[in-house]
Amino acid sequence: MGSMSSLTINVDDLPSDQAETLRRLVDEAHFFTLIENPPTPPHPDGFQYTITIEIETNTRTIHTSDANAPKELSPLLQELSQRARSQRKP
Repeated sequence: MGSMSSLTINVDDLPSDQAETLRRLVDEAHFFTLIENPPTPPHPDGFQYTITIEIETNTRTIHTSDANAPKELSPLLQELSQRARSQRKP
């Protein structure tokens, strides 16, 4: 089993440009209409993602991986992964 990262972001706590970037990436990914739990084929050394987004009264969680993430989700995954990596660095 590999390492695990976790990240919680409240866009209200971010500078406005960063908050807007995340909102745009969520919108462009069509996050709230993605298939919630697509089957994940085994993929050695691949990354698995669980993403939960809450907007007002809407909450949505999706599970995906490098092997089966929809193309439109890639920019959001890259942004969140970069934020999680930078959070781990001392």
